[in-house]
Amino acid sequence: MKKWTYLVAAGMMLGATPVFTGCIDNDEPEGITILRGAKAELLKAKASVAAASVEQVKAEAALKLAEAEVKKAEAARIQAIADYEAAKAKEMEYKAELANIQNEEARADLENKIKMYAEQRAAAERAAQEAAAQLEVTLMGLKAQLVQQEALYEQALKDLALAKNTLTEAQNAYLEKWTTALNTAQNEVKQKAATYESAVKELARLTKIMEKTEAKESYLRTQQKAVDDAKADLDAAIEAQKLAEEYTGKTFEAAEKWEEEMLTLEADLKALDKKLADLAAERTKVETATAGEYEAVLKARQTYMDLTGYEWDNDLEDFSVNINQSKEEIKLNDIIISINEPTLGLAIDQTITDKYYYSDYLKALQNGDEFQLNSVSTINSLKETINGCALDPNDKAWTEENVARYTRELEKTQNNKDLIKEQWEQAVKAFKGLEYGNPSSFEGFDIVEEAVAAYNEAIKKYNADVEALNTFRTDKLDKAWNAHQDKLAEIEANYEKAKAANQTELEETYRGIEKNTGALEKAMNVAWANYDKLKTQYDQIENPTADDAKAYKAAEADYNKAVTAYQKAYDEANGYLKDNGDGTTTWIKGSYEKAQILRDNKNTIAEKDKILAEAKETEDYFKVNPNNALENESNKLWNAIYGYEGSFSIKNTAYQNVCQALSDFNNNFGFSTNYTVINEAYNYYDSEKQQFIPQEVKAEDVARINKNDLRSSISNLSRQLYGYTNANRLVELTAEEIKQEIENEWASMHPDASFVPYDYYSNNYTRYGLVGNIEYYKALIAQGTAALQPETKTKIENLVKEMDTHLADIDAQFTAYIADVIEPAETAYTTAYTTLMDKFTKIDTDIAEAESQKFAKKPVLDKINAAIEVYLSQEMTSEGKPVNSKTLADLREELQSIYEAAVTTAYEKETEYINAKEALQAVIDGTKEPVAAQQEIVADAQKALEAAQAELKAASEALQAEIERISATDAE
Repeated sequence: MKKWTYLVAAGMMLGATPVFTGCIDNDEPEGITILRGAKAELLKAKASVAAASVEQVKAEAALKLAEAEVKKAEAARIQAIADYEAAKAKEMEYKAELANIQNEEARADLENKIKMYAEQRAAAERAAQEAAAQLEVTLMGLKAQLVQQEALYEQALKDLALAKNTLTEAQNAYLEKWTTALNTAQNEVKQKAATYESAVKELARLTKIMEKTEAKESYLRTQQKAVDDAKADLDAAIEAQKLAEEYTGKTFEAAEKWEEEMLTLEADLKALDKKLADLAAERTKVETATAGEYEAVLKARQTYMDLTGYEWDNDLEDFSVNINQSKEEIKLNDIIISINEPTLGLAIDQTITDKYYYSDYLKALQNGDEFQLNSVSTINSLKETINGCALDPNDKAWTEENVARYTRELEKTQNNKDLIKEQWEQAVKAFKGLEYGNPSSFEGFDIVEEAVAAYNEAIKKYNADVEALNTFRTDKLDKAWNAHQDKLAEIEANYEKAKAANQTELEETYRGIEKNTGALEKAMNVAWANYDKLKTQYDQIENPTADDAKAYKAAEADYNKAVTAYQKAYDEANGYLKDNGDGTTTWIKGSYEKAQILRDNKNTIAEKDKILAEAKETEDYFKVNPNNALENESNKLWNAIYGYEGSFSIKNTAYQNVCQALSDFNNNFGFSTNYTVINEAYNYYDSEKQQFIPQEVKAEDVARINKNDLRSSISNLSRQLYGYTNANRLVELTAEEIKQEIENEWASMHPDASFVPYDYYSNNYTRYGLVGNIEYYKALIAQGTAALQPETKTKIENLVKEMDTHLADIDAQFTAYIADVIEPAETAYTTAYTTLMDKFTKIDTDIAEAESQKFAKKPVLDKINAAIEVYLSQEMTSEGKPVNSKTLADLREELQSIYEAAVTTAYEKETEYINAKEALQAVIDGTKEPVAAQQEIVADAQKALEAAQAELKAASEALQAEIERISATDAE
């Protein structure tokens, strides 16, 4: 990463200059404790810097896009040059041959070839123009993005300036170096971006030049100035280096001597500014003297702009990418085309009139589109039509196999048409003879009747079987079973009732026990409270007597009795271990446990009674229904319905048969089937009985036809047969009638035509469904047969040549307009402009040299002046003691660093000068093409811009980090 050698202006603390290498030191610098007091404005400024950084990322992406376009332009020009030179070589070759050819046919052939290669050469020029235009468009996008980036960084610096009002003097002094670094980096980006823009513009200009000699001369003129500018920059850098070196050898130490040096330096700076001011005044005089010529240049430029539609950019050197409509309209010569070739199916008689603006051509180049006039498009379309006379529908040359294949397609289409037509005829017959809603007289209805009769029988059988099953279950099986279940439920209820009574008795016993123990526990607690109170009173007597102890002793005896009574009652309730006196114990059950045992014994007795009662009830039930006789009978009836080949299966099969018969019946007439009647009957639900009971139907209801449905079917079949425009036909549309309609259409558009072209037939037959497609294949077969005849090829070639002649005439008129109007206008402007600019050459050279001296010397003078000022100044404490004063050794060290930086700058300028000279010499020697040399310049400019952007990014990140440090320190 480039090192910023000097970042601070005069008056700033030298020696604190930041050097960014992509990382930030996280250690707190000495004196950071004074950096307090950052406000919201400071954080706002940090956000502005961050926003600018985001825009910088976009700019870097735009630069990568521009790099890609440069490579695309390079590839496009390489191809364009190759095409241009190859076409030009052929064009010159045939022109040389033409001088020695007397045969008219051979001359015509050579002339056509010359025109063809001239067009190829023009196309190559257009391709190069398009590549250059797209490169300029991309450059404008990058430039706009860099401008946006610059605007945001400038806003960030303004926000930082506002934020300084909230900081202490020490904080401002500390932050200044970081903001200066950002400003310096942004200025470097601006400079490198301008260099890159200039390099790409020159590359775009060279890309448009096809002739190598012209390109070389143009490059040498431009690059020679670049070499001269680089030499001036180098000379200025060497002088700045000498100036810096001079101050490293100053030997005096007296302060007043250094003050004199400061005055000398300031005078040098003023002298530089005065020289530039004098030169500017002298240039103003030249401008005044040439004001009339300048107006003539503007007028010539405006004339050129009116003709081309170009806009001019802010400087007076180049056009911008935007193009307005040019003012002058160019009328092309009328083109008359008359073709009458029945065997080719062509009958054309038209006059093409066209006009255009030159700006339309320029805009097409800018947008990367192929420029085409309406007339060119029309003729090219006609060429396709002519060539199509010998091509099949797949744009392939006709072959015998093509004809055979379309013959097979014709046969398949004919068979399909016959099938659809038979359906259509049946549907039409039904529609004409239909008594609304009654299908009984239609073919196939008898099959529907048979299916419906079988369905009705199946429904009767199924419904009877279901009724028999339901009656048996209701009157016998369910009655006996429900009575049995009711008695079992009663036995179960009695059992649950007994258990509930036993549980209630247990809970009552529990409550009695708890009441007794609770009363004894309460008495025990009362006795304890009395004892505790009297004992406390006794303990507070200083010299108690025996009489004093009587009260609490009696209370203690009462408490012990209450404890014994409660413990006895507790043991009797919960049980206890009795000591047998022989080392063993016996568990004595308590009243709780005895009550639970009593409850469980009573529940066991109740359960046994329940089991006996259930067994007796089951025995009684099987006396009525021995060996499940009732269930067996019910199963027998159920199997008759749902078993294999039961009435349910028969009923379902009968329903399916009705649906199939109904579908077949409707398909005979080519319309969709309505299953509503049979479905509603089959799925009928009796809401009163709450069950599905399928119903019988009548065949005439099931097969009932809606005439509107039949009409829709006819419409669909008609569309398939005769096309969408002939739906709802009840009469046949013949091939002869279709042919006559097409011929009438053609005649209405071409009243004088004596025939209809093959392609018009074939293009329109497909509108007429299957019948039209049959004629379409017949037309294709006829066209293919004609295309295979030897004379057809010759006719097509002659017609294409005629169209190419028309295209060449258009191109010749277009080229002539450029040569006779556009180029002279451009030459008039460039000549006037060059003549005027030549009068500024000397003064502009002097100004450039002076500016080089200023831009090289001024930074060195500023830095030396600042170093001396810091050396001479002293910051004093409140006690009058100097703070951070600089020694003479510090000054000499600083002057040495200024000199080293000047040496580095001079080296860089020398490198730039050498590179520029070498690039120029390589083109002069012919070892490198101008465009290739310029591409290297663009690549170097891009690298420099990328490096500047990287440095700006590092500066931005460093500044944000320092704002964070100040803000965080303030927060503490």
